[in-house]
Amino acid sequence: MKRTHLTTLACLVALSSTPTLGQTLEQAIAITLASNPEIKASFNEYQSYVERSNISRGDYLPNLDLDAGIGHEAINPVNGNDTDLTRKELTLRLTQLIWDGNQTIHDIDRTSAEAESMRKQLIADAQDKALEVTEIYLDATKAYEILALSEKNLAIHKEIYRNIKRRADQGIDSTADLTQIETRLAKAHGNLLAAQNNMVDTHTQFTRIVGQSPMGLIFPRADQKAIPLTLQDAIKLATEKHPVLGVAKADVDAARLQYKQAKGKNYPTFSIDVAQSWYDDADGIEGNSDEFTAMLRVSYNLLNGGSDMAQIDQMAYILNQTKDLRAKAYRSVEESLRLAWSALDLTLQQKEFLADQVDSAAKTVTGYEKQFLIGQRTLLDLLNMENELFEARKDYTDAKYDEQLAKYRVLNSTGTLLESLLVDMPEDWNDKVDY
Repeated sequence: MKRTHLTTLACLVALSSTPTLGQTLEQAIAITLASNPEIKASFNEYQSYVERSNISRGDYLPNLDLDAGIGHEAINPVNGNDTDLTRKELTLRLTQLIWDGNQTIHDIDRTSAEAESMRKQLIADAQDKALEVTEIYLDATKAYEILALSEKNLAIHKEIYRNIKRRADQGIDSTADLTQIETRLAKAHGNLLAAQNNMVDTHTQFTRIVGQSPMGLIFPRADQKAIPLTLQDAIKLATEKHPVLGVAKADVDAARLQYKQAKGKNYPTFSIDVAQSWYDDADGIEGNSDEFTAMLRVSYNLLNGGSDMAQIDQMAYILNQTKDLRAKAYRSVEESLRLAWSALDLTLQQKEFLADQVDSAAKTVTGYEKQFLIGQRTLLDLLNMENELFEARKDYTDAKYDEQLAKYRVLNSTGTLLESLLVDMPEDWNDKVDY
């Protein structure tokens, strides 16, 4: 079957122009990634880190300054004549950093690593938001099914109630049976109201997360081929793909570069300083003059109270901290994956048992109907069995949706949820920040 990749922009255009069409899970996720305030905030934070890296790059480019001034200058020398002139001056100064112990280079790479960390965090946020959309999409779709089951259950109760009431009026059934069916009928009404209320709740949550009301939702099925065959395969895939681990790696790189940057203070700084100055009526001399300088400058701190060494030690501890946090991230990802895998395994088993229960209950209802026709069962017996079938179908519906959610959780835990759904992220999300 041919599958189509969805882009966020394409879904925004398609859904806004065709509001009556059904909305797939992939479309709901794509439009959420394009419009959700939390994702947009994460993207803007990422962009701010990209610009921070650009700021650092500017430190290695030439710096051109203009300094101009005009004002009164009075000179009263011990020997010589007093002067009282209007001083005018203008200076152009070009400075170029040559080498500063690689502090600037490491700062550029550090800020780039931080930007890459934020890019990975943006992708991780998008994956988690996609799972959140998936969960509410499944809940909203399930709410429709539960509502349909509740409506059908109420219709059955009403039909049996009418039959028992007619038989009670004729003296065939007792008033006690009628009282029982009235109680069951009230409960069926309550179940329907609960289903209606649940549907309103899920639709409200759907609108909050996705940004629009659910429209013709379709029961989604996770791509089974995207789910690894074994837990070990899943762990290996998560190690390669999970964006949270990408965040941890970039954080370690940034801390390592920050440590190297701090060590650069142990070295001198070399720079070129070229200046051209023009003066008019300056320094007590009437008329024009100019001055040109071209200097190689060296700046080297000899003593600052040990602050530089303390900062180097601090950066070393921060580097070790990020390594520990990286190890923690690996453990957390593996734990999340193991829990999701276990939940999927249990849900699959539960679904099989509940399917058997539905089949058995349905066959029993059919048998009770036949027995009622020959007087071996009462309508109350039949109603009891219909209730059991209703509850079995509800439980099976829950398990059916739990199975899909468990599969999507496994995909999210491996870092491949969006990839498996063929939802393309914006191009600038995929541009790796080099360092």
